[in-house]
Amino acid sequence: MLYPAAVNSPHNDPAVKKWWEELERLARILGQVGPDEVCCGDLSQRQCAILRTLVEQEGARLTDLAASSGITPSAMTRVLERLEQRGLVERVRGTQSDGRAAMVRITAAGRRTRKQLDELMRQRTYQIIESIPHKKRATILDALQILNDAIQSAGCCALNTPVATLVSIKETE
Repeated sequence: MLYPAAVNSPHNDPAVKKWWEELERLARILGQVGPDEVCCGDLSQRQCAILRTLVEQEGARLTDLAASSGITPSAMTRVLERLEQRGLVERVRGTQSDGRAAMVRITAAGRRTRKQLDELMRQRTYQIIESIPHKKRATILDALQILNDAIQSAGCCALNTPVATLVSIKETE
């Protein structure tokens, strides 16, 4: 049994420890799979991810981009400032019904960088797929979809939840 459906206290459960270790390992490995400075000219992974998101949500307000990226509006502002300094995006103020709202557009240079990112990720994804035995690929893809859905629906994995909040939640249990 990998993990029982209901456990009174997961704190000392060896299955929880093993899941935790493997999820952390996966996060580290995925950090290595993503874009790097060779492809992206010193852009951080977060900046690359947001640049990729902008193509799909071009014209979105800064607050909407922050929400869909899972970061705070102030963190989104800092990322966009860096992307704007590089000429990859531009923020346009006052184009929405709310004159204070900032809309974000990707520039031609941003689109070129996005294409470069996409090509890199296609190559890396192909390499990963090729390293998986052919007969296990569908099973692994199904498992990844289940894992992603579980993480997304658990509501436990907000990257911007302050640690103090998490600690105080644990203490009140």
